[in-house]
Amino acid sequence: MSVSTDWSTLRGLLIDLDGVVYTGREPIAGAAGFLAEARRRGLKFLLVTNNSTTAPELVAERLRGMHIGVEPQEILTSAQAAVAYVKLHAKAGAHLRIVGEAGLRQAAEEEGFRIIEDGDSQADWVIAGLDRAFTYAKLASATRDIMRGARFVATNADALLPVEGGQVVPGAGTMVAAIQTATGVEPVVLGKPEPGLFQHGLRRLGGLAADEVAMIGDRLDTDVVGGRRAGLRTVLVLSGVTTPAEAAAATPPPDATFKDLASVATLFGW
Repeated sequence: MSVSTDWSTLRGLLIDLDGVVYTGREPIAGAAGFLAEARRRGLKFLLVTNNSTTAPELVAERLRGMHIGVEPQEILTSAQAAVAYVKLHAKAGAHLRIVGEAGLRQAAEEEGFRIIEDGDSQADWVIAGLDRAFTYAKLASATRDIMRGARFVATNADALLPVEGGQVVPGAGTMVAAIQTATGVEPVVLGKPEPGLFQHGLRRLGGLAADEVAMIGDRLDTDVVGGRRAGLRTVLVLSGVTTPAEAAAATPPPDATFKDLASVATLFGW
């Protein structure tokens, strides 16, 4: 454990999922207890993920299947952050084109946006995320919209997506890159390590200030760098991809480092 800041004013947490709460299909020991204790003590938290394909209800259902009790409103996805960004900046009645899957579509529909389905109608905004049914026709429609003036937003720019068995598959960043290459337009990216998801998380936590919230994650390049960039305090846990040697060599280092989420409880004297 290493700690380098005063935590007495902390009022909220953003907590990464994979490598912090679970690994693959297995819960990480003590994570469920930590979340339950945070809830009991009134410490607000959101479980955050760059995944844009799955709705919060299904994420919560998956976690409950691991005996980790969470509610959908305690989940924050990059799809929700992307749609929230559009809602904040779009004119009333704006039309969206979705390059993505059910989680992104649901997030847009819940905010009342009209989604353009055909290739001929003009959208005001294009939101792109992971789409495992991505086609040339979808690329052409998104390209047309953006070339005609539609704003371009991406849920995240992850080039690769880890899957079970230690393998990787193309991530949302590959679809985003195709659209960017075709249009020459750089998107606004909302997912980690960009600040948009963190900023939306602060709003979802009731408008807390950045220095009142900590980001807890297992990755230096997304969780720690992104949290620091957004002005949050950062906690690295070593239950995921980062090794102790890599943590020790990090410059600048996270504000605190622990072996796992359960150990973070010592920050608060639990």
